[in-house]
Amino acid sequence: MTHTKTLLASVIASLLLAPATSFAAEQPGKLKTVKVEADALGNTTEQTDAYTTGSMSTATKLDLSIRETPQSVSVITSQQIEDLNITTINEALDTATGVSVKRSETDRTYFEARGFNINNFQMDGVGIPLHWGLLEGDIDMATYDRVEIVRGASGLMSGLGSPAATVNLIRKRPTAETQASASLTQARWDDTRLQADVSGQVAEPIRARVVVSEQSRDSYLQDYHKDLSSTYGVVEADLGLNTLLTAGISRQKSEADSPMWGALTLTYLADDGSSRPTNFRRSMNSSADWAYWDVKDTRSFVELDHTWANGWNTKATYNRTKTQGAQELLYVYGTLNEDMSGLGGWAGKFDRETDIKLFDVATSGEFKTGDLTHKLVVGFNQADNEVDEYALYDYTTGNGFPAITNMAEWTGDTPYPTFADMPNGEITSDKQTGVYVAGQFSLSDDLKLLTGARSARYESDSVSYGANLSKKDDVVVPYAGLTYDLSKQLTLYTSYTETFTPQSESKLSGERLDPVTGVNKEVGLKGEFFEGKLNTSFAVFETAQEGLATVAGFNTDPTQGETGNYYEGDNYESRGFEFEIAGELTEQINLVLGYTNLTIDDNKGEVSRTFTPKQSAKFTVNYYPQFAPGLKLGSFVEYRSDTYLRGTVIEQDALTLVDLFASYEFNDNWSASLNLSNITDETYLTSFEYSQAYYAEPRNISATIRWQY
Repeated sequence: MTHTKTLLASVIASLLLAPATSFAAEQPGKLKTVKVEADALGNTTEQTDAYTTGSMSTATKLDLSIRETPQSVSVITSQQIEDLNITTINEALDTATGVSVKRSETDRTYFEARGFNINNFQMDGVGIPLHWGLLEGDIDMATYDRVEIVRGASGLMSGLGSPAATVNLIRKRPTAETQASASLTQARWDDTRLQADVSGQVAEPIRARVVVSEQSRDSYLQDYHKDLSSTYGVVEADLGLNTLLTAGISRQKSEADSPMWGALTLTYLADDGSSRPTNFRRSMNSSADWAYWDVKDTRSFVELDHTWANGWNTKATYNRTKTQGAQELLYVYGTLNEDMSGLGGWAGKFDRETDIKLFDVATSGEFKTGDLTHKLVVGFNQADNEVDEYALYDYTTGNGFPAITNMAEWTGDTPYPTFADMPNGEITSDKQTGVYVAGQFSLSDDLKLLTGARSARYESDSVSYGANLSKKDDVVVPYAGLTYDLSKQLTLYTSYTETFTPQSESKLSGERLDPVTGVNKEVGLKGEFFEGKLNTSFAVFETAQEGLATVAGFNTDPTQGETGNYYEGDNYESRGFEFEIAGELTEQINLVLGYTNLTIDDNKGEVSRTFTPKQSAKFTVNYYPQFAPGLKLGSFVEYRSDTYLRGTVIEQDALTLVDLFASYEFNDNWSASLNLSNITDETYLTSFEYSQAYYAEPRNISATIRWQY
């Protein structure tokens, strides 16, 4: 173990401290036409071929480079999205350092970093609350240039959130030059996807962009089918030399047939009374043939950006997201016996509408004291979230429930329910307002202090399934960080951040849990090479949450509040270290290599949340062979250490997944690519935090042909 730690430390030190010349060795005869060349990266990643970005503002709303940001950050660029044939946010975050995508059900997903759920999501730096802290359906990536991720707390900009991470999706914007592209992808299980993107100048002061996508696919899962489509339009106009007006709208539909609500039972009771793990076929689906899960959303936004005569900038943004959800679902539960009998089920019908309105206005700029330059941002934002859900159940008519006599042979063929029992639902009105200030203050040429705070008020008027869950809280969230430039390429940093998160989970009594508070402490070293084209980082962190909702049991009695999981508050602390190398290693090689080592303890000091891997590593690389102009080869490799669910026989061995890709540019307009995922055909479970899971996708292959102008 000591030798391993020494070797790991040596590798990290070599990668972080190596002089730039060791990475930038010239490649004689390298064809410059293979990649788009640029002197330095900006904050847009398309058309750069880059695996990193030049600047990002997700952590503090200040336009800082990755090296200047005193937290662990990652970016999933346009080139990575294309190379790995990424179509949804789930697939994108699968590749991100330190992030776990927890597919508890086929159409409902949790995201995790540093051992805790991520509930801070943004679009263009403006928060988009995830109701219940999870994503229903999918987010199609056709609309977005990149995804920025700040690990650790980021409550300054996100408002009320967790100390896990903040995920910021950056929309594509119109371009001054005319450009167009289209692609057709065909994959296994009748998976067909079309995507088109057109952008350019409409008139002298006006530019526009339209992006559309359409995907229809069957699945390795029995009877599961999904349609995903999106349309995005954005227009920007110059209102004079210093003012930019931007307006956009996107519509997306995610429609699933035979989706899982809950998932497969992972244990059975043997005849000798012992509990043993189940071993269903990979295509097993616990859904019914009449079930569906549809989600439609419309996102609109308006931005007004003005630069004043003194160089300061004011930006006002209004976002509105309207979502409609409709589901008819079957939930399978009970104690499974060795002969595969014993399970029952109940059905639910849900109709839900959410309406989220967000407004943010901020002014930022630079000022000097003597020879030192400082940056400052002050702002105000407000978020209103309305939820209206109606629910019906079938508990009493039977209609095949509970009549699952052999779960191993379940095909989903069951009578349609009579939805008439326990008419219930949720009506929630959430509002949060906040003012914030943050600054980067130069204490010397090399030493900078980043500090700020957000004062926020949260009000929730909520009645959910018969329980009054209304809450009102006021909170001040501080942020502080120091950076010290050891050289022009290396920066030492430390940061301290806090969060405050209202929780929607309820106790068995139906009462809403108290808000959870969180803290993130971090110290690290960052490197920036080749004018920002290669970024490296190493961080040691400690993250804590107090009063975090933890599953305490499952309530199947509809007369005692909402059926489903009930919770209690618990305290957790995670600590560990991580490193990442991202960007251009040589003119032929781009890569992202990330590693996370994580330990999570509960309030008794015992190792907890054991369903989260202690170690994880992710590696993406593309390679332009010198001997074959136009050819690109690459791979994505992920390693997860073994996981288990404490107190059960549910466990999963350490896992390594390997994807490969290749593409070839026939000319300036046409190219083709091939992607192979899970090439070793590993059999493994999705997230089993809630004692249920389903099997992940087997080996897959897809082919894409692209045209661009």
